[in-house]
Amino acid sequence: MTTPPALPRLLAVDLDGTLLRSDFSVSPRTRRAVAAAQADGIETVFVTVRHAAAIEYIVEALGLSGEAVCCGGAGLWRIPSMELTEAYLIDTETARETAARVKRALPDARIGWMLPDRRVGYAPDYPEPLLIGESFRQDPAALDTPVLKLFAVSPRLREITTGEVEGFLGGLVDVSHHNSGVIDLVVPGVSKIVALEKLCAARGVTPAEVIAFGDARTDLEMIRWAGRGVFMGNAEPALHAEADLIAPSNDEDGVAAVLERLLADPSTVPVKVSR
Repeated sequence: MTTPPALPRLLAVDLDGTLLRSDFSVSPRTRRAVAAAQADGIETVFVTVRHAAAIEYIVEALGLSGEAVCCGGAGLWRIPSMELTEAYLIDTETARETAARVKRALPDARIGWMLPDRRVGYAPDYPEPLLIGESFRQDPAALDTPVLKLFAVSPRLREITTGEVEGFLGGLVDVSHHNSGVIDLVVPGVSKIVALEKLCAARGVTPAEVIAFGDARTDLEMIRWAGRGVFMGNAEPALHAEADLIAPSNDEDGVAAVLERLLADPSTVPVKVSR
């Protein structure tokens, strides 16, 4: 007799394009679904390229506590206190050289970086602040402190491949995220999945006990790893074949729709047959 699948212990969820609507809001339906999952013992963990200052309003909206994986795995924050508990930093010299290589390859690139104290640095030619939080202007060549991540914005990044970006970076850093004309750069070896695996191991949570949601290639390893891996309907079609389930789009509250199904009947959200 086959044992029916149990509810997962942990919900690992990307934010932009996944949990959040396109206007970056948390819908009432999503709030209700996440609250119901928490009431049934499912811990919610954000796994995002966002910086800590840019998740505070989402943490508050959902009433979460625990930990959040930010900056593509480079930082782990305790929530809601927003205390940084683990960090993997790009050293100062590497950060300066990385910024220089990006500008040589992409002269029009606008460069920024994240500090462990949650401040966002912007190069003087950056037209306006992009991210939530306290910010300042500085020439990247004058960087004098390690950073959690660098990011760059350029129209050319819509035209070139991640492999081409990795080529001009020469292994100094890893490309954590490359989408819609933006790249996020982190210490080699840092990634969403590495951080999530470590967090789950510390809790004694197995992959089979995780449901993961994402919308981009940076989420692919997480979706493959989790017992229940869900790509959003708005993810590129090529990624859908990698998922155990396709959710409605983020603007259709896809995460909430799947959680509602899951809580009503866990057997309706498939679990990977083998690890």
